[in-house]
Amino acid sequence: MAVWQIQLLGGLRATHGNSVIAQCPSRPIAMLLARLALQPQRRYAREELIELLWPDVELDVGRNRLRQVLSTLRRLLEPPDVPPYSVLIADRQTIALTADAISCDVVEFEQLLRKGAIAQALDCYRGDLLPGFLDEWVEDERIRLTALYERALARGGVAAEKARIQEAPPPPTGAASETVAEHGPQVRSLPSYVSVFFGRESDKRRVLDALAQHRLVTLSGLGGFGKTRLAVESARMASGFDAVAFVALSECSDADLIADSIRSALRMQASQEDALAQLCAFLTEQDVLLVLDNFEQLVDDGTRVVLDLLERLPRLRCLVTSRRVLDVPGEHVLAIDPLPVPQASMDAAEAAATPSLALFIDRARGARADFALTDDNRPALIELCRALEGLPLAIEIAASRIRSYSPSEMCKALADRFDLLSRQGQRGARYGRHMSLQTTIEWSWHLLSEAQQRFFAALSVFRGGWTAAAVESVCETGDARWQLEALVSASLLRAGADESGVMRFSMLETLREFAQERLDTGARDLRARHRAYFLQVAREAAIADSSIVEREFPNLKQALITAVEDAEPAYALDLAVTLRPYWEAHGTLPDELRLLKHAVASCQNDESGLHAGLNLLAQLTLTAGDTEQARGYAQRAVHEARDQPVRRAAALVSLARVNWERDQHDKAIAGSLDEALALAAAARVTEVEADALRVKATIALKHGSMHADYGAANALFERAEALYRQIDEPRWSHRVLLQRVGCLTGLKRYDEARQLLAKCEQYFAKLNSVADLIAVANMTGYLESGQKHWREAVAAGRRCVQLAWDRHAHLPLAMALWNLPASLVMLGDVAVAARLMPFAARFWERGIGPLSKNDASTVEQVRKQSAKRLGGERIAKLWAEGSELSLAQAVDLALTGRD
Repeated sequence: MAVWQIQLLGGLRATHGNSVIAQCPSRPIAMLLARLALQPQRRYAREELIELLWPDVELDVGRNRLRQVLSTLRRLLEPPDVPPYSVLIADRQTIALTADAISCDVVEFEQLLRKGAIAQALDCYRGDLLPGFLDEWVEDERIRLTALYERALARGGVAAEKARIQEAPPPPTGAASETVAEHGPQVRSLPSYVSVFFGRESDKRRVLDALAQHRLVTLSGLGGFGKTRLAVESARMASGFDAVAFVALSECSDADLIADSIRSALRMQASQEDALAQLCAFLTEQDVLLVLDNFEQLVDDGTRVVLDLLERLPRLRCLVTSRRVLDVPGEHVLAIDPLPVPQASMDAAEAAATPSLALFIDRARGARADFALTDDNRPALIELCRALEGLPLAIEIAASRIRSYSPSEMCKALADRFDLLSRQGQRGARYGRHMSLQTTIEWSWHLLSEAQQRFFAALSVFRGGWTAAAVESVCETGDARWQLEALVSASLLRAGADESGVMRFSMLETLREFAQERLDTGARDLRARHRAYFLQVAREAAIADSSIVEREFPNLKQALITAVEDAEPAYALDLAVTLRPYWEAHGTLPDELRLLKHAVASCQNDESGLHAGLNLLAQLTLTAGDTEQARGYAQRAVHEARDQPVRRAAALVSLARVNWERDQHDKAIAGSLDEALALAAAARVTEVEADALRVKATIALKHGSMHADYGAANALFERAEALYRQIDEPRWSHRVLLQRVGCLTGLKRYDEARQLLAKCEQYFAKLNSVADLIAVANMTGYLESGQKHWREAVAAGRRCVQLAWDRHAHLPLAMALWNLPASLVMLGDVAVAARLMPFAARFWERGIGPLSKNDASTVEQVRKQSAKRLGGERIAKLWAEGSELSLAQAVDLALTGRD
């Protein structure tokens, strides 16, 4: 199978898997590739190629130039995934391509003609040989191939030509136009593109299916989405039309000139007759497809022209590209989405196959021929494509700047994306409204009325998605739904029903940044209304439906951000405490934790919500792995409780949990928990009483060490579970059930443990409660290792590491890294265990607290077992290497097992 597919007909392009060369770094490189591809079985003398490429230079100069061109061409044709010297053959006298390594459309065209496969040959002939290249040998070869094509066309007949997907060359002048007028409009007038078209195969099928069923099809979408290219490529594939014409309307602002533009596209001679009447006479009884491009500025007055043509020409079909839909009966709208973006977890091959990254790589190679996707730049390229939201225009502009920016530098520069995403100088000016991302968006902005502009700017206060009800409250407008519909029609918003059947609206982050810059002086009041509305949403969700919080979390987080920015710490704490169940289930990201810390630090001591905020922050910072800070917040909560028994009980429970994880001194903690239990029972606050029992049980469990009292822990957990059920707290009752799995495992009641584990996993998976699924994975590893199922224990431990790492949950991450080495040793992965164990011990000491005697014994046991298998000297070296690992390196080692 050929490594490279080389196309010379209709333009030069070379394809290898997801790699595409659409533009060579220089003309001589393109000419050399083309010459070699035309006769891949032939070995060319170097002197012959020098004469062909540089006919007027001295031979020594030519030799030097050829060496340079040859070196660059080899880098292009033999990237890292292609074996060296497998495509390009060169010795001191001759140069050639390996015949089996390439396929060429010219060679295929001539082979098909020799076989008599005329229809297939015509389909292969996509255009003239190397259009734009005027070298004498190219001209000679072009004339020869054109003659072959014309003879084949005469043999194949008109039917074959109508079925072909290709553009016919425009008629020269005068007489040809008269012939067209006499015999009907045999025209295919579509733009040619040098660059490769990416990622729209399914969209092309949608367009062709729509054209088969509807006479008016509109491709709608924001500028820079690739509507024009999609329309052209779809029209190129359309069959059964006597004429296919592309009508460029970007510079047309007068509806009365639409018919003239169509007449020009069809290469009709102008006359004194009315253009519309002349068109109807010319196209009557013909199957015609008109591609009306960039129609948005003509929608208000120009739609009547399109409808008039469709009414008078029953065999006419129109494919319209527009940022605004025409909104008329019979119109079929296809909303064009951005290109799919790669996921952070993808490897290089998977990422390169994603249309947005494939587009970036192709366009970057046009600017810098040696650019390639590597393991080093893969994370930055994935981050960049995701930040650019799959917008083709943004991707192409970013790729064009690869000469002066690395991918990682581009990611940083996106803090001011509109500066980065602009084409500079005279070259940039050629692109008109596509000169920059900002000019493209401004074109859509200027099509809005002033009232629509103000409304659109106000929507920038939202994040993620939102409902019409939210807009009515926050933006103080009574006609929100109508205004939202208008912006959807203008391709500035997206709309879709959520799982509850409620319509939600959203905008791209790029558009939101543009709109936010245009907010007026009422922005602070707008943010305050946004905060008030979503605080109420959070309160209602806490009572009625917790899934609402997940749906609205981007807006809730934004409300928290603006509360901190606008110096409203009391509001921030109020919202944070309301969101406590969400954070308990999903954990907190570092930026969310920073916001809460800032709010607590800014709050007055007498603020009513401060105590609850401190308790929450103690819990969240503990989960994040900072026990010292967590203890500080818990101690402050105890102090702020003063003589209020319920508050003091809750604070004592928080402090006891932190102190246990940090110091593991159960006797010092028992007294405060007993006090908390007494205070909670006296005040009849069941939730705090259950919390205290749960922490007492956790301490009795002692992380499953040899000193654990599994029976006592199980009994305490059962009491806590009963109390949680009493107050209808199913999440917490299941969390306690999960802890009982550890007790039952210690008691060797494995069947009961597995039943409880399965029940908890099913419950938390249904809720998508990530923090709890981390605990499930950790407990699964504990159960499997208890039964000496080492392979299953390692798999569960790795699952726990991955989930905890993704959520920045450093306490469970520390536990998972701690538990893995013992199972790895038993499984035989001794070298990995010997590096992971010293890191896990150091990580625990630095973030969580000092190691207990039992912990130190575990470390020593792993070291001794490892030394027995690999020897003391090797283990000492591995141990030293493990002590120097970074957290990211340790996580990678734990997940991949790469030694």
